[in-house]
Amino acid sequence: MPLTQAAEPCYSLGIDVADPTRTARADGATDPPTVREWLKPLESAGLRRHTSAKRVGGKAASLGRLLRDGFPVPRGWVLDARCFTELVDRQLPPGHDLATLIRLSGTRAGVDRAARARDRILSEPLPEALSTALRALWQAVEQEAPWGLAVRSSATCEDSEETSMAGLATTVLGVRGEAALDAAIRQVWASAFLPRALAYLAHAGVRDVAMGVVLQVMVRAEAAGVLFTAPPPGLEGEHWHAGERLVNATLGLGAPVVDGAAAADTIRLARDGGRVVASAVAQKRRALVVGAAGLEEVPVPEASTEQPALGEAALRQLAELAERLEQGGKGPFDVEFAVEAVEEGPPGAALVVDGEAPSHPPEAAAAAGASSSAASEGGEGAPSPAAREAGEGAPSPAARRVWLLQVRPVSGGGFPEGGDADTIWSRANVGEALPGAATPLTWSVARAFSDRGFREAFAALGCRVPRGARLVANVHGRFYLNLTAFMRIAAQVPGLSPRALLGMSGGASEALIARLAEQSEGVSRRGFYARLPLTGPRLLLRQARLEREVAAYEGEALWAQRALSELDMTLLPDDAIGTTLRSVFLLLERTGTRMLHCASASLASHLALCKALERIAGRRASARSASGEAHLDAPAGRAEPNVEHLAQVLAGGVRELDSAGPGIELARVAELVMQDRTARERLLAGGVLWPRDLPEGPARDAYARFLDAYGDRAVREAELATPRWREDPSPVVAMLTASLRGAPGDPERALARARALADREMAMLETRVPRLELALLRTLVGRAKRYVRLRERMRTWVTRVLGMLRRVALDIDRRLRRLDPSLEPGSVFFCTYEELATALSSGRADVGHLVRLRRAEHLRDAARPDPPATFIGRPPPVVLPPASGERLLGLPASPGVVEGRARVLEPGASALDAVAPGEVLVARTTDVGLSPLFLVAAAVVTELGGPMSHASIVAREYGIPAVVNVPGVTLAIKTGDRLRIDGDRGVVERLDERASPTSPGVVAGGAPGGGAAPRAAPPG
Repeated sequence: MPLTQAAEPCYSLGIDVADPTRTARADGATDPPTVREWLKPLESAGLRRHTSAKRVGGKAASLGRLLRDGFPVPRGWVLDARCFTELVDRQLPPGHDLATLIRLSGTRAGVDRAARARDRILSEPLPEALSTALRALWQAVEQEAPWGLAVRSSATCEDSEETSMAGLATTVLGVRGEAALDAAIRQVWASAFLPRALAYLAHAGVRDVAMGVVLQVMVRAEAAGVLFTAPPPGLEGEHWHAGERLVNATLGLGAPVVDGAAAADTIRLARDGGRVVASAVAQKRRALVVGAAGLEEVPVPEASTEQPALGEAALRQLAELAERLEQGGKGPFDVEFAVEAVEEGPPGAALVVDGEAPSHPPEAAAAAGASSSAASEGGEGAPSPAAREAGEGAPSPAARRVWLLQVRPVSGGGFPEGGDADTIWSRANVGEALPGAATPLTWSVARAFSDRGFREAFAALGCRVPRGARLVANVHGRFYLNLTAFMRIAAQVPGLSPRALLGMSGGASEALIARLAEQSEGVSRRGFYARLPLTGPRLLLRQARLEREVAAYEGEALWAQRALSELDMTLLPDDAIGTTLRSVFLLLERTGTRMLHCASASLASHLALCKALERIAGRRASARSASGEAHLDAPAGRAEPNVEHLAQVLAGGVRELDSAGPGIELARVAELVMQDRTARERLLAGGVLWPRDLPEGPARDAYARFLDAYGDRAVREAELATPRWREDPSPVVAMLTASLRGAPGDPERALARARALADREMAMLETRVPRLELALLRTLVGRAKRYVRLRERMRTWVTRVLGMLRRVALDIDRRLRRLDPSLEPGSVFFCTYEELATALSSGRADVGHLVRLRRAEHLRDAARPDPPATFIGRPPPVVLPPASGERLLGLPASPGVVEGRARVLEPGASALDAVAPGEVLVARTTDVGLSPLFLVAAAVVTELGGPMSHASIVAREYGIPAVVNVPGVTLAIKTGDRLRIDGDRGVVERLDERASPTSPGVVAGGAPGGGAAPRAAPPG
């Protein structure tokens, strides 16, 4: 049946589309003469000298070769890179060309010039003749391109074996009309001037570059994604074997997968034969499509949210295409693809058909209207592409065509600053404090105080830090620690091995730990021993005085906090506000350094406690074996001995732990709200935000005291751009609402659980350990608790000083927007600290061009997928699959065994009130701002973090089981899955049935909902 008679709804998301054959390359089709003067057909790219990669760019040349080799590539055209060069020569001042900017990369002058050049490129019109050609092109293809055109970068160094601009240059999707094409081309050209692109080119040794542009007819993608034909270096392991390919896919356009804006299915395919080895299907609640007004997200029908994006036939075709691409020993490749439902296609397209019935039944038009209506109302529409391929829910399955959108070598990315091909990077622990992409202001502040703090902490230990060593780096806006450099410095101290350190911070497999140990071999300890007579007594004295130093610091910080709160910054001139900014920044540096000193003392005390337990266990091993006595290092029935975990249990039950304060106090507010019927009803009805919204009484007063005490905290509180609870208490209200859905909890009972467990373990040791050794253990446990308490106190002060810095920044933002009304609110966060200090001291706050430059780069960073928590060399552009099977392994962070329903938290602070008492919180990471939910939940599971992270310490204080560092758990686990969490052994086990996401969990050995104690292992 001809498709012109009834438009088919695109994968039942309510978007009507027309003839699906429109993207086919029309052999012999003649473009208008006006178009041919400026735009060459894509199939000619790379064929002759005038269309070589130096003229049209690497991406265009690659796509042209694919077309000529018979691969399915959408019809397209290419704009010569000389147009870009001529525009730069004509419109930009001297010294603003790319060759000069690459040479100046990383300098203040280079960033300033790049920002001004980018503004000029975006504002200047294209040549009139080119605009005429674009108008003629759109008029010629409009009917066959209902989803518009894709405008892609094609730099002259792009998609080669040596360099790849993957994720650095811009692609604009769904472009319709002459004006939009004009703007899209300028946007692509301007992306070459972003600082990260310039830094990459400088690092790769590229001296100059020009930018061609590819224009392609958009594929009406019902599904799309990325195929990796082999693992990038350093990613081979149990999650992705050397003989496998990996597919990331989602519904709709592939941009959410390529850019990381949405969850993606992950499928592992065998290299030989294309068999599906393992797959994990993500919950896909929204899909990106091209609507009437351009790109838009549409809801996915509930019945399709957990269906695979790709069916077996599409996967089979992808495996065949990958095999063809790698013929002759080429690869591995990073392949962007799209899958389109069609009735028939032109020669050369990868067309897959299941069944012999016609693709589109006569009732297609009625189905289109019905499914569109269902989608808009959140009801159930037609099945997913995978279900339709299998013939479910439709009279007949449609044929599907797989298109290749771009193919580039996997190994072409750049190394983070300060690293090379062998450098190991990790954010497994630091990612808890600052998940996601940081704004430029936050990054500049965090980099300065963390780098200084690390250096001072190492110097205090007697370590020599090599000049120029980069301990932290910005990887796509994320904060990463250079583990290779860090471990080589730490190796100067006996006992600070990679295994000892990473066992607490998490994020490293056995293979990576072995590799770090190998990299640290041969590090000389001669200097450490030579300095030990001086540094040893000094370090012991500092640790002995640490509590007094923290108290003295708090007096200074309280005075500074009070002085800032009383200061009317609107009356200050610019240079005075610059002085205020500097004073708060210096206070933050001192705060961070003090916190790292406390963290070092906490680490040392924990390692000392572990070493003492190991020695006691080692001396008694033979006696235990002979008598059948339980292992010393296996607390109360633990299945696997773990001295480190025993040390964590013994050091639990820390009284007056600052990080536990928000959860405890919010639980007390919840108790008072439960006793006030009017307050409870008003809060559950959504009518409360501020204390004044509650009726007068104890609940209102308690809520006001909570915001006064913890108003500087927030979810993702290390990010300066994040509003604090004092500014926006909606996350607090959401967590309070979640607390009210269960029986009233007793925070003191939660704290007593951890103390009781620690006391029980110590009592068991008293029966097995001699008195002298027991006294030593008690001393070490006391030191570990004291230093953990100090560490968390200083962590709280870091948050408070960040709140002070945010207050100053908001006043500077007001001044910037007064001088330049075109700037948006929050522009201050897109300047670095150094740029703000310079602008305020000089009296010339001309930073609009810098703000626009850095905002564009930040938006790109935020849209990227998070790189793996730990990687070697280059950050791979891939969503790694979770472990297969019913048992997921991580690190034990807080003891106990519970069962409950999963509640997977999305990034940010959304839907916190949906958490039901007794559910298991599953998240990428949980910072202290989410800790009040710990008293609602039955257990906590995270992808990042280690047993000594802040969230782990809070979980132990509350006495709830926790497992951290579980790779891919937010993809492997769905909301409603029934889980068993073993916090003693670090195991997450999926049980039989699933439940509705709103069903409360049941704690094993307890009652439904919060407040039930986890099932403790019986005494041994």
